[in-house]
Amino acid sequence: MSRLKILCSVPNTGWIHKLVCRATDYILLDGRYEVTLIRPTHRPYENNLHHIVNDFMDGGYHFWLNIDADNPPINNPLDLVELDLDIVGLPTPVFHNTGNGNGERPIYWNGYKWNEEKKGFNEWSVKKGLQEVDAVGTGCFLINRRVFNHPEMRKAPFQRTYYEDGRVEFGNDIAFCQRAKKSGFRIHCHYSYPCNHFNELELNEVVKAFSEMSHG
Repeated sequence: MSRLKILCSVPNTGWIHKLVCRATDYILLDGRYEVTLIRPTHRPYENNLHHIVNDFMDGGYHFWLNIDADNPPINNPLDLVELDLDIVGLPTPVFHNTGNGNGERPIYWNGYKWNEEKKGFNEWSVKKGLQEVDAVGTGCFLINRRVFNHPEMRKAPFQRTYYEDGRVEFGNDIAFCQRAKKSGFRIHCHYSYPCNHFNELELNEVVKAFSEMSHG
């Protein structure tokens, strides 16, 4: 019996963190599936993802595993293939400091729940095991081929959405998840498979953010 084919992509601009390289080394050595690794450098990021979608479909792959250059998974994402889900995100911590002094927690995990009142997304509250969510980030995800077999999901699925004045309404990750849900697909986030996330931060900003949270 032939093995499932997995396309593993690391979109980048010429730099990849060493722990991402280590993660992809382990993935290539896994042995359960036939894995192809690519490291494309198309710009901007949405354009890179759309090139990868074409590579994925043209290559006859069954699942697409994407890992951003700064976003290494801690556990093996290939464990999630056997779940046969439509879309599953491996959650990533994100630093978000608005600087408005409202005491909000400056780090959140990028699994999201739609907030109808605010017409936006909040952090998913239950961060344990496998959760069905409304949206996930694109830092590390696994997508089933059937998602892109849907004709609507081949029409610039990662394109951001914009307000009439040109400001971004929803980024590529949220916009993709909205299109996928509209097309009937389910989105999951697996909190037992988190990622590391490497960002350059100014530490006084971090100190200020956590100080405001403790006094909020």
